[in-house]
Amino acid sequence: MTDNTVKGFIDDSTRARNTFPLSVDDLVNVVEKYRQRTYDEDIRYIDQNLKGMSGIAESLKTSYERGLIPTDFDQRNAQFGSNKKVPRKRTPFYRLFFGALDDFMLKLLLVCACVSIAIEVGFAEPGHRSHAWIEGTAIFIAVFVVAFVICLRNGKEEQVQFDNIVVGDVIKIKAGMNVPIDGVIIRSSGVAVNESAMTGESDELKKESLEICLHRKEEKEAEFALTKDPHKTSHDLPSPVLLSGTQITTGEGWFVVVMVGKYSCVGKILGKLEQRIETTPLQEKLEAIGTDVGKLGMYCAMLTIHVLFLRFFITRFIDRTFDFFGGERVMNKYGKFDGSLKDYCEEWLGYLIIGVAIVVVAVPEGLPLAVMISLAYSVKKMLMDQNFVKRLASCEIMGGANNICSDKTGTLTMNKMTVTNIWAGRDQQLKVQDPQFRWADYFNNDKHANLISEAICCNTSGSIREASATEQAMMNMMVKFGIDLEAKRKEKLPLDFIRFHFTSKRKRMSTITQNCGLTEHGYDRRIHMKGAAEIVLAACTYYLNQDGEKIPLHDEMKSNLLQIITQYASQALRTICIGYKDLNHGEGGPTHEDMDEAGVIRVIEKTGFTLIGILGIKDIIRPEVPHAVAQCQRAGITVRMVTGDNKITAMAIAKECKIIDDQFGITADSVMEGPEFYERMGGLICKTCKQDSPCNCDPKDVVEGVKNQTAFRQIHQHLRVLARSRPEDKYLLVTGLKELGDVVAVTGDGTNDAPALKKADVGFAMGITGTDVAKHAADIIVMDDNFASIVKACMWGRNIYDNIRKFLQFQLTVNIVALFTAFVGSVILKESPLQPVQLLWVNLIMDSIASVALSTEPPKIELLNRPPQGRDDYIISRKMVKHLICMSIYEIIIVYSIVFAGEHFFPEPEVKYRYTRKDIPYVFPGRVEDWDGTPLWSLYAEDFGASRHMSNVFNVFVILQIFNLINARKINDELNIFDNVFSNSTYCIIMFIIFGGQALIMEFGGRALKVSPYGLHWSHWIIAIILGFTTWGVNFFIKMVPDTWCPQFGKKKKNPMMEEPSALSLRRNRTQSFTLRQPSNVVKEGSGRQGSFK
Repeated sequence: MTDNTVKGFIDDSTRARNTFPLSVDDLVNVVEKYRQRTYDEDIRYIDQNLKGMSGIAESLKTSYERGLIPTDFDQRNAQFGSNKKVPRKRTPFYRLFFGALDDFMLKLLLVCACVSIAIEVGFAEPGHRSHAWIEGTAIFIAVFVVAFVICLRNGKEEQVQFDNIVVGDVIKIKAGMNVPIDGVIIRSSGVAVNESAMTGESDELKKESLEICLHRKEEKEAEFALTKDPHKTSHDLPSPVLLSGTQITTGEGWFVVVMVGKYSCVGKILGKLEQRIETTPLQEKLEAIGTDVGKLGMYCAMLTIHVLFLRFFITRFIDRTFDFFGGERVMNKYGKFDGSLKDYCEEWLGYLIIGVAIVVVAVPEGLPLAVMISLAYSVKKMLMDQNFVKRLASCEIMGGANNICSDKTGTLTMNKMTVTNIWAGRDQQLKVQDPQFRWADYFNNDKHANLISEAICCNTSGSIREASATEQAMMNMMVKFGIDLEAKRKEKLPLDFIRFHFTSKRKRMSTITQNCGLTEHGYDRRIHMKGAAEIVLAACTYYLNQDGEKIPLHDEMKSNLLQIITQYASQALRTICIGYKDLNHGEGGPTHEDMDEAGVIRVIEKTGFTLIGILGIKDIIRPEVPHAVAQCQRAGITVRMVTGDNKITAMAIAKECKIIDDQFGITADSVMEGPEFYERMGGLICKTCKQDSPCNCDPKDVVEGVKNQTAFRQIHQHLRVLARSRPEDKYLLVTGLKELGDVVAVTGDGTNDAPALKKADVGFAMGITGTDVAKHAADIIVMDDNFASIVKACMWGRNIYDNIRKFLQFQLTVNIVALFTAFVGSVILKESPLQPVQLLWVNLIMDSIASVALSTEPPKIELLNRPPQGRDDYIISRKMVKHLICMSIYEIIIVYSIVFAGEHFFPEPEVKYRYTRKDIPYVFPGRVEDWDGTPLWSLYAEDFGASRHMSNVFNVFVILQIFNLINARKINDELNIFDNVFSNSTYCIIMFIIFGGQALIMEFGGRALKVSPYGLHWSHWIIAIILGFTTWGVNFFIKMVPDTWCPQFGKKKKNPMMEEPSALSLRRNRTQSFTLRQPSNVVKEGSGRQGSFK
């Protein structure tokens, strides 16, 4: 066996200064030996290495009778650590504030905005820039819940806070208490512990003192020698070790504390929860697209400014139309002669403003808002699907999840033991989903039914709520058959009834009842026995057939029954046999004289019983799980089950859930046990120092990885079930999958699951059965503990991703057309056809409102019929590129057709608005000058404001975007763009708001919004709407274009943590409250947590 003794927590110099003989390593190994036990490793370690309980007391300078004397607590804390939690260091507000302002693009926009205001060319209200400020910062208030335990100090029992417990303290055990630290039992009475939160073990485990454990070991060794059975398991012997984070279910006693703080089981887990910030796949993709678009806008702005200045100097200096210093008067753009320096500076500043407008158009300002709205909307809706989202980013991450590592108990199963199979003369399977059972469906006669109901009702203890899981299953079956448990017990059980309880040695439970006149051959009493199948069956000499007849149990029938028991076991069923025997008056009294030679089994329990039935009991899977798993498989998501159960049980449950099947092919790599998996992978390694994890590196620098990556690559494609899994096994699996670039979701409910939950891209904690530590570590809490709810989270995640892509396609189309219009118009026409204040409406109002419309599109189940997006896939797909290019080209053609030829087809019925072209029934040209330099609208601009011609350019541009907003609802070439359009009332309302807002601007905006003060004619609206309708037809034909004709942007992502905050990332910080990224916290691989679980 591999020596897994923990080493290296303290160095030699520290060891030399130790006050106590035992070191941290010595005490940590007490718990590690128990956690890795296969038989008796922890017992041997305490007995041999630590010299027993007396050796522990002597080394820790404590007394089991008087406890500690509070004089050396400082030395204990210095050597073994303190149980107090270290407060987390938080980033102060001023760092968030100034860090957010540290961005070149933002500074540029702020400076240009100030300049624009100074020269009174910015008409935007101050509220329009409110989005540029940090709206708030998260304020966390730590709430400390003070808990107490009873300690023995200086010979007296005292209440002590958890934080003040030290190594060597003697603590009282009480039923129901949560064990706060690791310890070793001193003395106990009937102590049973639920370790499911820490180890995943669903059965209650007995705890005894070291002396009793050693005595039981001697008995077991003698039993092994007698039976010559070499098979040993971890549960053959009780253990004296208590783990922190577990719960005492029954019993009382005292234990000595051997480890506290960061070295305890809970402390190690909590230490794994302190992680550095990792970027999500969507963050990386949005950062990449934001950077690309921002750079494009910057280059276009710089090019535009250069061309405008170049044109200015060419037309003014080379043509010698003025003397700059002499102030020669020339005709300006308004047709007035004014050649002062002030005019030239104003014109140059206008060039800069045009450049700033292009930058503003290019930066996708609505994108962060779209992300935030989509996440917030989804969080609200996901709560209806039983998913409580703690971290917004986890919603979108689930859209790319391609691996789910699921717990079994309570997630895939009901966490409720249920009788699923029954043999009562014949083998039958109960219809467990039926609310009620009928006796006639399973029993041929009343005698058999009455006997089995009597046996279960009378030979179980307490109510359903108080009983063990196995007894609960049996009593719930009776309730479904319509039996009143208490009434049956009152009828059959006398007040002085005799019961022989179940123990690990007896493996059976017996109760003596009255016959109430139903005697056979004069017997007036009856003993009912239930227990392990092979034990009870060995005591039976008769059985009841399906007709209720009592038949001698011959060897052939016994062999058939053993085959049924084996078959039940192969299906992961816990088998319970039920039998009865009629007794004479006085037979079977509660004395020790009728026991066997071992003093354990009573003579009347050894033979002569009649077998009533065999029950198969298991934790049944949730009915919706197989379908949910099938959905995941269709969606390209690999489901892996990680459980603490044994290999046979785990494999049976996995088959039932359809995680594995015969078609998949079950190999040695598809179903593995945790320790074997960990050993083959070689454990974890720190990639910084290349040493085994945990290492001595600064936690900030630790990047963990699988030591044997080659072996992991070979296994991970086949691995579906990890049985007998420990926390470090689950953590290693998640680490390895993330190293391969997978997006991993993990489910868990116990404290032991916390490291893997935190390590995963998305951690799901169970809301009903989950511990507080698991919920703290998780990103999403599943309120109904249902695996199907996790699949719904995947659907919502993909919907978020699609909604953001819809908005991207829409907004980038707007930006490309606006960018090209502003750039070309500025170069050719000396001014942009779209004025800065109009771009403000397009950019800050229309984009923001449109983000709400597209971000609130509900999901469809068809989202799960395609594979997830890869972590490195560029967010703009080929289909999106196709629509972006084609629709942008079409809209640019339409816009510039109106710019250069609108005066030939836009009617002007009112003669007074034709100006000098009274005989031409079309709008007057709104360009500054004609191709030959002849002034056009510049002659009227100062007196009449904007022209109807250019107002129509702006109106048509916006109408095209409104109609294209409907096209943007479908990004996968679906033909029906109106599918379920009215199911999203938000979308319909926003469409009305945008169209109504545009109508108000065009009719009443006037000079303030640079549109015609006389509004538009109704014919202009008809033309604009007709042109808008054409985008639907163009969109239809674009879908016919093969995707392969369009360029594919390569796998491209950017880690924002490697860069200074950009304008886009800054906005994300504001809108989504993402933590400010620090360059020192770069995570290239893994999560960077310190060490492994061990």
